[in-house]
Amino acid sequence: MKFPVKVGLIFALIWIAVKMTALAFSFSLDNITVFVFINMFLLTTAIAYSLYMIKRKETESNLLNDIKTGMLAGVPYTVLLSGFLYFYYQNIYPEFNEKKKAEIAEKLENPKLIKQIQQSAPGMQNKTKAEIIKQQMQQADSIYNAKFTMVVSLLALMVYSTLNSLMIAIIYRRIVFRN
Repeated sequence: MKFPVKVGLIFALIWIAVKMTALAFSFSLDNITVFVFINMFLLTTAIAYSLYMIKRKETESNLLNDIKTGMLAGVPYTVLLSGFLYFYYQNIYPEFNEKKKAEIAEKLENPKLIKQIQQSAPGMQNKTKAEIIKQQMQQADSIYNAKFTMVVSLLALMVYSTLNSLMIAIIYRRIVFRN
């Protein structure tokens, strides 16, 4: 197994360990912002570390090979983490999705919010309160779904790892290693 792939998998396992530790201690379970930032930090660190270690050993490289090396760390991280998130929200902690849907249902009991929804969207002006609530709950069901979370995280992390690989490769080439 190539070194960047190992680094990506190790950093993904670190994030999984952090998430499971937080679950064990009931730390910030309903606030995912902390975990998103930890996720971004670990992915960036995995790409930067693996690219740095490879560039130290190589005498000749080009930008495309550097980006590919960064992606070799980012892709396994992305795939493992997205798969874990699916099982986490499907089997380990499905209460998160239920809590979020319950919060939305509770907010929809407010008549002022219903009026705002009717005024903000042109297609909602002629709908009844029950139709609006039904449509909003269907939207919440599709958003707070383990499959949706996996697909969105897969897409977002893939784009993030691609952009990180590009930026880190440029920084290393122009500043750190002066190629």
